Amino acid sequence: MSNTVKAQELLTCDGFPKICAPVVETSQDGIISMAEAVYKSEADIMEWRVDFYKDFHNIEAVNKTVSGIREVLKDKPLLFTFRTVHEGGAADISYNDYAALLSETGVNADLVDVEIYRQGDIKGLISTLKNHVVVIGSYHDFSGTPPTEEITDRLVYMKNMGADIPKIAVMPGNKMDVTRLMEASIIAKEKLGGGPVITMSMAAAGLISRAAAEFTGSVLTFGCIGKPSAPGQIEVERLKKLIEGLHYTQERENGHGRA
Repeated sequence: MSNTVKAQELLTCDGFPKICAPVVETSQDGIISMAEAVYKSEADIMEWRVDFYKDFHNIEAVNKTVSGIREVLKDKPLLFTFRTVHEGGAADISYNDYAALLSETGVNADLVDVEIYRQGDIKGLISTLKNHVVVIGSYHDFSGTPPTEEITDRLVYMKNMGADIPKIAVMPGNKMDVTRLMEASIIAKEKLGGGPVITMSMAAAGLISRAAAEFTGSVLTFGCIGKPSAPGQIEVERLKKLIEGLHYTQERENGHGRA
């Protein structure tokens, strides 16, 4: 089984949410070293945040790094992400360079993140990528949490644009924002006929949305090994224990256990 197929199966089956560990190192040696740490960890998937890589403009260097990561990860899938400054990333490039990077190097990973709302032929880019990888369509709002209907509409729009899995991350201003994101996740999953979504509320207040991904129907959650890539990420092992605790409680309830 290829890692791409494995990634598709991991994120489309019901039940226990999978954990993704982002790598934000700037050098190839640092990236490969962190990939080894991800392989040995409880993480199911590694995300390479290419926007942190000092040589991201060099297609040959990026492809060489992808090959090195995949060799180290063995059977663990690789998510290729270039997060632009507009959506909280570390660098920026033109649409043409962005599309070339994803089309010429991202296709050598197993999953690729595509920012749905950036200018350019995003639908055409997704169509090209889907021939090779699982496409995660994404939107990040670091300024706040939109209304429930807007969150669900954005997730449905991403799916209609061709993304295999829509993803949204928002910044809460209070506890109600966190619950609204979780509510929107449940509604969106219903609107998509039970299809996979990835949702999270960031910062410390949003931790419950990461841990309770199974409850909201979010198929992937993010935990760190070393440096976090976004506010609110906690260590992979701690996140795994939180998820397992909530899963155990749900299993007991389904089995008519009593607290």
